Amino acid sequence: MTTPATPRVHHVEVARVVPVEASVAFAWVADLRTHPRWMVATRLDGTAGPGPEVGDRYTMASGPGARRDPGAALGRLVVVDRMVVEQLERPSTAAARVGRTRLRKLGPVLLGEAGFDVVPMDAGRCRVVWWEEAYLAGPLPRAATAPLVGVALRGFMRLSLGRLARALDRRR
Repeated sequence: MTTPATPRVHHVEVARVVPVEASVAFAWVADLRTHPRWMVATRLDGTAGPGPEVGDRYTMASGPGARRDPGAALGRLVVVDRMVVEQLERPSTAAARVGRTRLRKLGPVLLGEAGFDVVPMDAGRCRVVWWEEAYLAGPLPRAATAPLVGVALRGFMRLSLGRLARALDRRR
């Protein structure tokens, strides 16, 4: 008897050195309430508690039709991304400990996992690594949709991490 093959994971990763201590960068990337400040065309839908904590659920809306006002109706060309926090490990520059957050995507458009690793470099810099293993929910197989999703995500991630670096630089 043979076991079914596990679908190949399509991993997309973008990294950026940011000019702040790791705990500051981690606070911005781990807490999805801050994402609309630096993610391109993204808003948080609904309410969010003081988190982040493992088990917290968030709904993000991204795309040209995602207005910043949470009360406004969503326009066209918007991806609704429901997520749950599954892992949260805070970084430590003194202990050279990497901070990690991992989210599971719950649909309705995207499934898979995503997360951020915050790697301490010194007291004033760290490396933020944003990774995604996402694919479209629906009738097409993961192997067909993951590479296409990855192309779109890579551009979105690069632009957004650039905005994060500029926002954190202005805070200094």
